[in-house]
Amino acid sequence: MKKQPIGFMDSGVGGLTVLKEAMRQLPNEDLIFIGDQARLPYGEKPAEIVKGFAWQMTNFLVRHEIKALVVACNTATAAALPDLQAQLAIPVIGVIAPGSQLASTVTKNQQVGVIATTGTIQSGAYSQQLKALVPEMTVNGLAVPDFVMMIEANQRHGAAVQQKVNQLLAPLKMSQIDTLILGCTHFPLLATAIQTAVGPNVTLVDPAKAAVADLVQVLSDRQVLADTQQAGRLQTFTTGQVSDFTPIARQWLGLPDLNAQQVTIQGEKNDGPN
Repeated sequence: MKKQPIGFMDSGVGGLTVLKEAMRQLPNEDLIFIGDQARLPYGEKPAEIVKGFAWQMTNFLVRHEIKALVVACNTATAAALPDLQAQLAIPVIGVIAPGSQLASTVTKNQQVGVIATTGTIQSGAYSQQLKALVPEMTVNGLAVPDFVMMIEANQRHGAAVQQKVNQLLAPLKMSQIDTLILGCTHFPLLATAIQTAVGPNVTLVDPAKAAVADLVQVLSDRQVLADTQQAGRLQTFTTGQVSDFTPIARQWLGLPDLNAQQVTIQGEKNDGPN
């Protein structure tokens, strides 16, 4: 089992932020990533639909004999994580709990903002996690679904992008937050513009680092970390157009020779494991 790959799934390219962190912390592990670009955005869809999509990606990855699964999507974590954890024999790591834990240690005034998709904000998942950790925490949630499509279109830099980010995050300027959770794995790809919009006194929290740290701990506890010194192998898949996925993946991961494969997963079971 030590050399079995680790699976990562997301609605699109956002999960690459978690994958990149895994490549840094686990350089000897084989990794498999799937982005469901054909059906994004997830954040505006009903939770039951998202859960079905998550199961289809999971079953695709399980057929590759993964030893652990990372739900590198906040919307899918909110909709499907408990079901996946209950029905799979392998460890399943989400991003909401680790991100909340990290934010609770960063904030000084117990005022935390969360930007995410509509689905994640409406689920209340971050607010519940944060208040369970610190009952007196004030949580300011803001849905910014436009960020997902901007990032999928590789619109991440320039004056027009900054103006749009400033406009969408303006409601947070009236709050007293000192910490802002990037509650969608796409959003670290816009981190520079987001930081400029909220100002230097607000600390951005990317759940990716904490989620991968949890993954490392679980694999260590189970004694299934790769025991080779060889660099791990990476496979990337998209349900959308390879031409949309590859440029962003190459740029973000720093892998100019990366080649993704297009797959169809609609035939996978959508209400539980195969």
